[in-house]
Amino acid sequence: MPNYLHRTTRQYLRSVSTPDLQEPVANYIQDPDVSAVIGFPNRYWIITGDVVTLMDQAARDVVDADLNTARLNSIADGLDQTQTILKAFAEVLLDELNSRAATSNSILAAIDGANNLGSLKAAVTLISNTPQRTLAQLKSAVRGKL
Repeated sequence: MPNYLHRTTRQYLRSVSTPDLQEPVANYIQDPDVSAVIGFPNRYWIITGDVVTLMDQAARDVVDADLNTARLNSIADGLDQTQTILKAFAEVLLDELNSRAATSNSILAAIDGANNLGSLKAAVTLISNTPQRTLAQLKSAVRGKL
């Protein structure tokens, strides 16, 4: 029985009878010469007519970069999913960062509005301390975001 290579998906089928193909035989190359691509993933194969060749290194690098970008986008898109630990943790982290930014901004405003050291001290004493958090508080905050 012959081997077949699907022209679009690049799926290589070994020892398959023609009636067992899932698509018309025209979508396949029968007994293709794959010697130029052995050892390389089929994402690097170029099919032109019935000839199978290997992409050059620059083209393979582009394919790899595109796959990596898609992988990273998929991971980052996890932040948009509801009720995931990643999203809940990110929301808690953002709340904490925003709280610290508000404190920093208050300190900067106090500095900007101070006429002397005494007025700066008076203004800074009105700013609330930001407490340190515990793991239990973090877990509780994350549970609250889920």
